Amino acid sequence: MSPDGFEELPENQMDRQFGKGKVNDAEKKGKFVNGDELHKLRHHVMAMRLELQEARRTGSELLVRALEQSIRNAQQSDAEWIWAVETERQVKAEEKGRFHEAEKHRKLATEARNALPQFGLEGLWVGKYGEEQGYEMINVTYAGDVLVATKVTGSKNVPKGQVTFEVDLNPRPEREILEPIKLGESAARQWGSKYLQRFLGKGQISAAGFEDSQFVQGNLILVNEYFSFAWLPIGHQVFFGRPTPELVLKLLKDDQNQSDERQFLEKCWDETQHIDDHREVTEGFVSSDETDYFHQDGCFE
Repeated sequence: MSPDGFEELPENQMDRQFGKGKVNDAEKKGKFVNGDELHKLRHHVMAMRLELQEARRTGSELLVRALEQSIRNAQQSDAEWIWAVETERQVKAEEKGRFHEAEKHRKLATEARNALPQFGLEGLWVGKYGEEQGYEMINVTYAGDVLVATKVTGSKNVPKGQVTFEVDLNPRPEREILEPIKLGESAARQWGSKYLQRFLGKGQISAAGFEDSQFVQGNLILVNEYFSFAWLPIGHQVFFGRPTPELVLKLLKDDQNQSDERQFLEKCWDETQHIDDHREVTEGFVSSDETDYFHQDGCFE
């Protein structure tokens, strides 16, 4: 019996029962899947869990064992699931003083965590905060499993150096898991994905002069190599792309406090590992259509 309560079947026996399905095809492309493939995988697992409940109800022991094994095999391609499970096993092993075993689980958890796109956003990003605020630059860092976005250039509402939003990505069981956003056909063709993964977070808002500042509920939305953040109560959403070095310098020069800004920006620049120097920027923004994208039917409410 496995640690998760699933009694494993020999691989060849399971294959005779169900064959090599979509999950195995995905595994051939890579250890973990993302985007639309991840959405399909999770719905496949959900369908198998419903079938498993029925098999247990009818007392079909062989089918129960095969479904349990199939579910376990499928979840090996879900990096977030592996991260959560191996992290839990690491903690339990440490509590029992099994440190060698805990180290194995830590390595597996770290491998899965590193494969998650939500943990690959560190560095500088640029987004249009509004017609009045214009384009602003943020620096994304991580405090443990919490993504923290800090303003490099600010506005009269939330100045530079302040947190603009943060997202707790810890895989603890009580964390609310949001359904992905389903794009319309036009947007899906434009961005190459129909389902966009999102995470619950909080964004900062304030009156002019950084008065009455507060954090409100928000969503971090992954859009392939880009992302957006939505401040839900005020219906505001900002789309972010990587800046070129030229855009970084332009935003720096446009800031009134150029000397102070340069010192802060250079520190953030040092922390940025991967900047796409070849992406074309039109008027300082990486997206060609940041408005229509977020107003597709069934996209975001």
